Amino acid sequence: MKALPNNWEDIQPNTVYFSTSGLLVSFASEQIKFALKSDRNGKHLKAIEKGQVPPRGNMELVTSQESGYDFKSKVLGKGGDRRFHAKFIDGILHFPGLVTEH
Repeated sequence: MKALPNNWEDIQPNTVYFSTSGLLVSFASEQIKFALKSDRNGKHLKAIEKGQVPPRGNMELVTSQESGYDFKSKVLGKGGDRRFHAKFIDGILHFPGLVTEH
């Protein structure tokens, strides 16, 4: 298993990566394509790397309000209006490509 890269160009679809927070994560090709266009600085990857934190004033993973999803990435500043949603599948936090605003 590989460490989670710090840029979207190095992410491969449906490959399992481990984060420093101990999470196993994977990304669908749709999620990667969207992120390559909208998250060029890798802020969402940094948030995923940090793991779950309280939802106020932090840039990490927070609980998703979307039905069927467990977490969403939250970033501050530019690009902070978008959230990448993920759900656990067999112990792996998978980002299938659902993106919302806030």
